[in-house]
Amino acid sequence: MNKSYNILIEKLDKFIRKYYKNQLIKGGIFCFGLMILFFLIVNSIEYLGHFDITTRAIIFYSYLFINAIIIIGYIIIPISRLFKIGKIISHKQAARIIGSHFSEVTDKLTNALQLKSLSEAEHDSNELINASIDQKIRELKPIPFTSAIDFTKNKKFLKYALPPLVILIAILLTAPGMITEPTTRLTRYSKHFVRELPFIISVINKNFEVIQYEDFKLEIKVEGEESPENIYLEIGTNRIKLMKENPVRFYHNFINVQDNMKFRLIADRYRSGEYEISVLPKPIILDFEIEIDYPEYTGN
Repeated sequence: MNKSYNILIEKLDKFIRKYYKNQLIKGGIFCFGLMILFFLIVNSIEYLGHFDITTRAIIFYSYLFINAIIIIGYIIIPISRLFKIGKIISHKQAARIIGSHFSEVTDKLTNALQLKSLSEAEHDSNELINASIDQKIRELKPIPFTSAIDFTKNKKFLKYALPPLVILIAILLTAPGMITEPTTRLTRYSKHFVRELPFIISVINKNFEVIQYEDFKLEIKVEGEESPENIYLEIGTNRIKLMKENPVRFYHNFINVQDNMKFRLIADRYRSGEYEISVLPKPIILDFEIEIDYPEYTGN
């Protein structure tokens, strides 16, 4: 009986391994589809929003966190169960799953497991129980338990993974910038990226140094098909409107500059990187000497 029962347990163990292999295949399909779907969603949000550094960092790490949950749930857990790490389904649970596919073995398989537990408890009167177990195992022996799981049935789940993949490929073929540009900005979230606009704003000044207590004139020029109506300086929480010299030239005079100053340029949806005016100490004359060279005719 022990040998027959061991064969039954081996068949159940094979079924359990195949069960988790099937979970892994199905999970892999869902994982693949969900990761592409979230990738498209995240890229679309950044493509439309063109967010700042902080927001992009939040989006980037949120995407990684969601992907980690998906991978753990659909890939890591089934793999660990396949190697019997953590809690796996019991033989009785496996029997119920097998019974859902082979209705003729449901009661026999469950009874065989129950009788085995009973025989271990009833040491003095288990011969009849053992005989009954042997009979049920002989009846179950021809049944291929592992055939209750058909890997090919996972093809039906491809309908969840293929649409996001098709959309991704279509975008890459027709408008790759919609994928590559937001992806670059998200993966390099700590870098400032200037939003593409129908104009380019550039600073004419080559030197951002000024002597302390002196004035500094910031000069700006605009190039492109269009020109913004106004350009602003952003200094901390304050915004200052630049003076317009003509439709494409703007300027601002910093009066009596005393300390280093950081600022940005703002125009419509444009937001520049950070500039800094460096203040140099005002030269102070502490001492001086005068050497006079008299002409010879003076006699000095």
